[in-house]
Amino acid sequence: MLRLLTRKLVQGIFLILISSAITFALLANAGGDALSALQDNPQVSRETLDNLRRVYGLDRPMVERYAVWLGSAVRGDLGNSLYFRTPVATLVATRFGSTLMVSLAAIAISLGISVLLAFVAARFRWRWLAAVNDFVVLLSASTPRLVLSLIALTILVQLSLTETFVAAAVVLAIPLISLFLAQLVDGLDDAMKQDYIRLARAKGLSENVVILRHASRATLNPVLTLVGLCLGALLAGSVLVETILGRQGMGSLMVAAVRNRDIPLVMGIVLVASAAVWLANSLAEVSQMFNDKRLRDAEAK
Repeated sequence: MLRLLTRKLVQGIFLILISSAITFALLANAGGDALSALQDNPQVSRETLDNLRRVYGLDRPMVERYAVWLGSAVRGDLGNSLYFRTPVATLVATRFGSTLMVSLAAIAISLGISVLLAFVAARFRWRWLAAVNDFVVLLSASTPRLVLSLIALTILVQLSLTETFVAAAVVLAIPLISLFLAQLVDGLDDAMKQDYIRLARAKGLSENVVILRHASRATLNPVLTLVGLCLGALLAGSVLVETILGRQGMGSLMVAAVRNRDIPLVMGIVLVASAAVWLANSLAEVSQMFNDKRLRDAEAK
């Protein structure tokens, strides 16, 4: 286990370094900065702009600016937002909490629905239920989040509701149902044909116990992998849903940061998003090892 944790820590460090360096380089070569909008203001002289760029370090070479940012980030200082005039760490922490709660709710909703449908399908083997599951997978996989967000926004407006938490969680959850349900149905169908399932039945165990205690454990590892991947993707990519529904989360904050060329804020968001993706995937891999002794034995070799 210590070897796995060390390997994941090294991977996380490289992930953050590479993603932050690429992002910084792209921003530096995109043209303009947080002070570019002031160029059109007749009350702001060229000399004033040059002084401001010197104060904020925007006149330095890109490599030097990245090194300064990285050194400060290692010490826990993400700097101040040039647009919001607020510490980046405070802004990101507040918005990250909102996005994290919605993402966890989306995972819980999609998993709950998928587990229920997959269990019923494995328990009763009704042909029409298999067709229903196939339709649910197709529908949830083919409906864009843009359409789902607009439908949710329409419902909120019609009902005069201002709380968007549940709506955002449901919109984020629907596409995930296709992933979890397809994996669970296929995994349980394959597991139910194995010899250890026949042995469990021969011992007189009820069908519910056979499915929940034996068959489901064999299908758990791929689902854990999907949970880690989906949670990281939700934390890093909820821009569309949050923007349409007007939620104050990481996605809308990133849009504002990029639009205003707020480099310290963009870099802070990228740092936190990269760390969140790494942590979610690492937790999923550690959970797999606890669930499957064969993985622990393979890691120990």
